[in-house]
Amino acid sequence: MDVGLVVRLASILPSLVLESDGKLDGAIDHRIIVCTLCRDIPTGIRSGESLCADLRSRLAACQEPAVAHGFTIEGVECMAGCARPLTVAFQAPGKASYLFGCIDAEADAGDLVRFARLYASLADGWCNSGQRPPRLPGKTLARIPGPAKVEGNSR
Repeated sequence: MDVGLVVRLASILPSLVLESDGKLDGAIDHRIIVCTLCRDIPTGIRSGESLCADLRSRLAACQEPAVAHGFTIEGVECMAGCARPLTVAFQAPGKASYLFGCIDAEADAGDLVRFARLYASLADGWCNSGQRPPRLPGKTLARIPGPAKVEGNSR
């Protein structure tokens, strides 16, 4: 390991240091999960894989280290949102999770990245529909409370 590089990064990012795998030490592991089986209703095209690649590229270009290095993008074959394809989920330990449906891989990618920024900034992941980027409130299929919310703290 290049100790000089670690020292330089620590001076730039005083509370976060990049680990060898590119993740931020101490950062919450956020996940964006994209259905790769969903087909676009009018065209029949499966766009989940291309959305995963696009999101990886867009997040890597973000200036905020917690966004650029704090998310893993995964494709899965089904999230049971078949009536509202394409589905995308956001998860992180201790945070509320979100499931979005009717996602247009091209038109909604920017708002998914904006939501990633918002989600990374929220300690408990909780936000109301008015806080979400403009294309997402009507596409929210579920907001699942994190463990602390289930214990009786409801909004």
